[in-house]
Amino acid sequence: MVKKTKNPTINNRDHLETPQETQLETLNRLVILQKRVAEIQDQFEATEEKYKRVLADYQNQERRHNEQQTNIIKMASASLIERLLLNLDSLEMAQSHLKDHGLQIVIDQFSATLSQEGLSVIKSDGQDFDPLLMDCTEVVPGKKDKVVKTVSPGYFLFDKVLRPAKVKVGSGTTILLNK
Repeated sequence: MVKKTKNPTINNRDHLETPQETQLETLNRLVILQKRVAEIQDQFEATEEKYKRVLADYQNQERRHNEQQTNIIKMASASLIERLLLNLDSLEMAQSHLKDHGLQIVIDQFSATLSQEGLSVIKSDGQDFDPLLMDCTEVVPGKKDKVVKTVSPGYFLFDKVLRPAKVKVGSGTTILLNK
């Protein structure tokens, strides 16, 4: 006599799944796939964020490099212009004594050429004394902390001080003239 077993799931090959079991198995696989998709989505977003940061860093580095290169080119002529200013000072000093029209034309052309290269004069006469832009050579009677006279003009090269102005600054006292 052959005994029949009551548990037909012992041998899986012989076991036939019901539609409910098939659906349950499919749902389990779907849940596993959804978790995997969520993990991949998180990895993608993290990678995308890293890419955006690296790209922004690269663009900032490139911008800084270009600005630095531009500044190097601008300031490369600084030492030459500084030496030429000594010649301009000598020409202006000669002009103050000679009062020659031809010499004044040369000085104006020389100044215009230097101006085209980014040189500009620091305005100092009658201004408040600014130690970042001016060197005080002498304290004289006059309005306190006001520039009374410019001894030697100062210059900017683009937005940087190339040479500070040499000035005489008021002490806050006035000279009384006896009549």
